[in-house]
Amino acid sequence: MSFFESFKQALESLGANKLRSALTMLGIIMGVFSVITIVAIGNAAESYISSEFEKMGANTITITYQKSDISESDRLTLDDFETIKQVAPEIKNIAASIQRAGSLRIGEKTRDAIAYGVSSQYKSFSAIEMLDGRFINDFDNKSKSNVIVVDECFAKRYFKRVDIVGETVTFRTTWGKLINLQVIGVIKSYGELYESMLDNENVPAVVYVPITTLQNIYFNDKVLQSIDVSTEQKEGLKELGNRIVKALERKRGKSDLFYAQSSQDMQKIISNILGVISSILLVIAIITLIVGGIGIVNILLVSVTERIREIGIRKALGAQKMDILMQFITESIIMTGISGLIGIFLGIAAGNIISKLINIPPVVDIPVIIGAFLGSVVLGLIFGVYPAKKAADLDPIEALRYE
Repeated sequence: MSFFESFKQALESLGANKLRSALTMLGIIMGVFSVITIVAIGNAAESYISSEFEKMGANTITITYQKSDISESDRLTLDDFETIKQVAPEIKNIAASIQRAGSLRIGEKTRDAIAYGVSSQYKSFSAIEMLDGRFINDFDNKSKSNVIVVDECFAKRYFKRVDIVGETVTFRTTWGKLINLQVIGVIKSYGELYESMLDNENVPAVVYVPITTLQNIYFNDKVLQSIDVSTEQKEGLKELGNRIVKALERKRGKSDLFYAQSSQDMQKIISNILGVISSILLVIAIITLIVGGIGIVNILLVSVTERIREIGIRKALGAQKMDILMQFITESIIMTGISGLIGIFLGIAAGNIISKLINIPPVVDIPVIIGAFLGSVVLGLIFGVYPAKKAADLDPIEALRYE
């Protein structure tokens, strides 16, 4: 019997039990769907993280504390900027920020807020894009200006427009102190998900003010959580970070106070975490595929039992063991192959939908798609062998007597 005839008979057999075939295929479909979706989202997330690091500058170093119990006098301050510039003249930008909770009053309306006090070069370390006006600059920090930068969602919700430079909002501290701040800029929002989140009144608004202004408001608290520096060079970031740390510790006459972490290190850590999560989910997806394969074995064994007389008649008419073997293996491969194609289509569609919802560009991995399809076919071949061999080994006389 030719392969074409085996293929035709296998299709007729599957068509005779459409519902049973469809339910059997469901396990393989879900397994392939899970594999494609997980890989697509994992690749998209990794690609997005890489692009965001590139926007912020891939060659950045963050100086922060080794432990939390460092004394107040040994903590980082804006005065350390000069020390860092002296020992590391190759740095391009240097910035710091602090965060304080409070609320904003706009006319009769009030909104909880997180105020970021930032230095003038903070924008160089973020993906901030200005929609109107300007960002915090050196003059704002030197003069401790009462100015504020808000986001697009905030402007639209409370002023019904984005060109609100010159408008005034009132910042209220947690203990009730009121400070009038003039809007000098509006930041562009980052996609629909970001907008919908910040448009929710239960979510605190994120605003930016000069770091010196915020320090002054909060009892002249000069302590910084970290300092960021960036450089044009791609190599030697570790040496540069260590040099800065040693200079800061030498200034304080102590050791083991700070450590330096480059953006490359952070990117690797995030990628490794994503890789571990994706691997765990892939194992679960593969288990789903194996369970689906076991389902195929069960259904084909049932099919063999139902068709014992048919197999006996075919053998009596001259069908060889290989003919019977090929028919059942072909049925198994057809089921898993079609299931694989459906799972791939659904996985790509789901990956694109989820990527759009979380505002991450979708990434389609062609080798994974090909591998998923070939894997499903191989699965059909492996799990179809035992039922096919059982059918091929039937004695024709016993099969004809079977009721």
